[in-house]
Amino acid sequence: MPQHGYSLMRGGLVHRLMHATGVLRGHAHLSWWLAGGLVAVSLVPPLVLTALDGTLLPRSDGMALLGDYATLSRLLLALPLLVLAAPHADALLRNALRQLGHASLVPLRRSAHLEQLLQRVRRGRDSPIPELLCLLIALAPLLLAGHAVNLLPGVADWRLHAGQLTAAGRWYEWVSVPLFRLLGLLWLWRFVLWTVLLCGLPRVGLRLHAEHPDGAGGLAFLGLAQERFAILALAGGLLLAGACINQMVWLGESLYALRHLLAGYVVGVTALLIAPLLVLMPTLMRAKRHALFRFDALGNRAAAVFDRRWQAAGSDAEVGTVEADTLLDHGDASAYADFSGVYQGLARMSVVPFTRWNLLWIALHAALPLCPLALMAMSVDELLKKLVGILA
Repeated sequence: MPQHGYSLMRGGLVHRLMHATGVLRGHAHLSWWLAGGLVAVSLVPPLVLTALDGTLLPRSDGMALLGDYATLSRLLLALPLLVLAAPHADALLRNALRQLGHASLVPLRRSAHLEQLLQRVRRGRDSPIPELLCLLIALAPLLLAGHAVNLLPGVADWRLHAGQLTAAGRWYEWVSVPLFRLLGLLWLWRFVLWTVLLCGLPRVGLRLHAEHPDGAGGLAFLGLAQERFAILALAGGLLLAGACINQMVWLGESLYALRHLLAGYVVGVTALLIAPLLVLMPTLMRAKRHALFRFDALGNRAAAVFDRRWQAAGSDAEVGTVEADTLLDHGDASAYADFSGVYQGLARMSVVPFTRWNLLWIALHAALPLCPLALMAMSVDELLKKLVGILA
């Protein structure tokens, strides 16, 4: 099977257009060049146009471009991050797809079902229709909007003049924002493809090993792969942080008033990104339950043999038989201890293919961009005093 057959990223209309134009060939650091190019296309023209209009530098009578934290976080941070994260995410997801095809996880007699599932995912990845829909959705607000909207009521906006879009505002609304929306939607489409794959795995007929040392029946690698979509939480957090800073600076909102929105975002996006793995919970629960039944029966036999050996050793010791076998002459004690360790590990097996560290990784990506809001709400001195007070 070709290498790109395992990839969620290397396919689709956009990938084929880039390949046809030669963009994908001849660059050792393609993602960096691509990220820099997209930032230049989306941000440099508004910088030049606002400099000509006098709305580039922060001013007291309205929000300038360099004082618009939502725009800067969107185009300077979130946009390049989505581009730069794609190759690393693709590499780990490819490894996860290859591991699914391993003979110890999918029996040979069920490999055809797995191949059908992968073919369905590849057809969705390579179809031009989803990405054309993404483009249409990215342009839909522009096509449907009847007039320009001021995002901060009562505050003069660098995008608007007398209720109409300026030249910089037109570039931002017609080029920069649709470009960012398209990139985000392409990421979301890959997330949907990955979710389709996970939803189809229970019907493939996985051969799970409940005593697997990863504690998740051999599927813990799926939790690591799911972490690659934490970049969506990070990008969304950057957008939210920029919008909240604008609210705090220009409308006087307090961090306390925004606390429910911020906490809801962190919890909600973490739950959303980890939710596709929950479709494997019934399969893992069934594997654990069946393994416990088998090991319980084996444990009963092992305990009975061990008990007979122990009683026999005790009786021989009482009568003073020197030649008789003792408990230590056999490996029963060591084997029983090993079996007990395996059984305890089986009893602790997780019924979801992710750990608390996978959850924490995604939650940290969602929460990290929100940390600067604390500095906006209070000075560094006040923050240090509160920290010292808590620690002391």
